[in-house]
Amino acid sequence: MAGNRIRSLLRGLKGQCPRCQGRDLFQSRYRLRPECPHCGLPLEQEDGWSLGAIPINYALTCLFWILPVGLLFLTGILSLTTALVLAGLGAVAIPFLTYRVTKSLWVGIYYAVLPHELDSAGQKKRGAR
Repeated sequence: MAGNRIRSLLRGLKGQCPRCQGRDLFQSRYRLRPECPHCGLPLEQEDGWSLGAIPINYALTCLFWILPVGLLFLTGILSLTTALVLAGLGAVAIPFLTYRVTKSLWVGIYYAVLPHELDSAGQKKRGAR
């Protein structure tokens, strides 16, 4: 069971389907497919389900951009104006650049927390046919 959880997380981090390792999870740059085109695993559960990717994206932006810029300001390396401009630009640009990673990571986290859904989702789909 723990192996499935870690596998789901790692596959999500790599942008792969948590079940079959398929890589075509996105229809376009910013649009996740409703289900994996290879195995049919649901990637979008319901409206608002994927909002969990937002705090991940926010944490990445703060940890890897805002915090370093703030520290550079506090140590006197950057002026206040430069720090504010850099922080603002990063706060806008980084979420767009990391969107796919955080969205697929969120799918991996979901299936890592609820690994039984990996199997039951396939059974629901097979039962509907």
